[in-house]
Amino acid sequence: MNPASSNATLRQRALTVIAAAWILACVALCGSALAAPAATPNILPSESMGVSKAPPPQPIDWDKVTQEATDLLSKYIQIDTTNPPGNEIEAARMLREKFLTDGIPATTWEPQHGRGIVAARLRGIGKHTKSIVLLSHMDVVPANPKEWEVAPFSGAVKDGKIWGRGSIDDKGPGVIELMAMLAIKRAGILLDRDVLFVATGDEEEGGKNGAGWFVDHASNVFSDAGYLINEGGGIRALSDNRKAYVVSVTEKTPLWLRLTASGPAGHASDPPPETAVTRLVRALDKLSEYKTPIRVIGPVKDYYHAMAELDHGPRQLLDLAAALKDPAYLKQFLGDPSQNARVRDTITPTVLSASDKTNVISETAYAEVDCRLLPGSDPKTVMSDIRKVIGDDTIKIDVILNFPPISSPSRSPLMTAIATLAKDHDRATVVPSMIIGFTDSHYFRHKKIVSYGFIPVEVTPAEAKGVHGINERIGVKELADGIKRMVELLRIFGSRQ
Repeated sequence: MNPASSNATLRQRALTVIAAAWILACVALCGSALAAPAATPNILPSESMGVSKAPPPQPIDWDKVTQEATDLLSKYIQIDTTNPPGNEIEAARMLREKFLTDGIPATTWEPQHGRGIVAARLRGIGKHTKSIVLLSHMDVVPANPKEWEVAPFSGAVKDGKIWGRGSIDDKGPGVIELMAMLAIKRAGILLDRDVLFVATGDEEEGGKNGAGWFVDHASNVFSDAGYLINEGGGIRALSDNRKAYVVSVTEKTPLWLRLTASGPAGHASDPPPETAVTRLVRALDKLSEYKTPIRVIGPVKDYYHAMAELDHGPRQLLDLAAALKDPAYLKQFLGDPSQNARVRDTITPTVLSASDKTNVISETAYAEVDCRLLPGSDPKTVMSDIRKVIGDDTIKIDVILNFPPISSPSRSPLMTAIATLAKDHDRATVVPSMIIGFTDSHYFRHKKIVSYGFIPVEVTPAEAKGVHGINERIGVKELADGIKRMVELLRIFGSRQ
């Protein structure tokens, strides 16, 4: 090889190495971050990065937005994110690309292999330093195809509805939040505060590998956040064609327990007087008979009072705490499981396991128990009460999941904005409430972020039964109306104040 040829070859190799390094640098900035604590720089909060220019204002083509949202939700549902194991990373990447296509900075994380988180930031002009987080989760609960009218992960659009697991809990709300941000960006609407979209995984299993990981490892992404909207509330139809905007300001907290009983193992043809199974069954029978104390907390009392006034409810609901002192009304009220859960801690055995053979006596048997505690209940006291009720010190009790309850104020600038939306858009009234489940909101409430459960969509009672049930679906019209209301809410909250 001659010197000229050799030098040309060396130059070509050098250029190739430089080009490869440049491409990798671009990927590192624009792509996903694998288990990384920090997001890409372009979505981090910075007072100097507020925008001052936007495209000329354009009217929003709501028919186009509706079709796009329908197609996106259908595709989203088709990505099976059943938890466990979750596998949300594919969904996270799809949502990221949707934002990037419209020029909204976005990034993903993969806390564990296959798990996913995505965040995107729509910048405002920077007048208000406190951004608002739009939170949702990408994982869903299992679905048995044999029980459904349509395949649960088909995303079928049928009879004016989008069918599939997650259409309401929680992929539909995620699409509402995402499409609202895209609509605002495309219309050239400049808000006075940033909007931060965050979709996590693992919510259905407690959020440790989702929102829990995010608040611990990516706090710089939401360090400017002061407010948050998440699942946990919505629009409820009342009599006389009126509506109520039900906004959760607090929620019950889980105390998931595992009860393990022990006893002699052996052949079932020669049983001892007592086994692990009989000991466990006796303990669970005592728990089933145990009635936890009645307690009416402020948000629950206020909720029933407001709903009674708005919807001409029973007069007893105007002062629930006083009404429940009447034994007859107490029995009637507690007959509704959801009402019962609003005024007491609940204890529900959900998992049982012992021997895997009919003719074998297992040395151990265990049950998992889902306790839901009202705000103000002490987990240690509840566990102590459970031990006393069981009355068997040989049964081991382990905590699977628990975190302290925390609430948000019923009055705030965000609640005022929701009230304005309710009045202007639906001539409705805002009713703060407590939900009997739990969401990822508590992770952000502990970071001093005012967090409300409210998705501005009206779900019919029939559709609500699909949440964690069969034939989950959301109306195309309801989805579109939810996007319209979310756009308007963000305009109100992001206006000059």
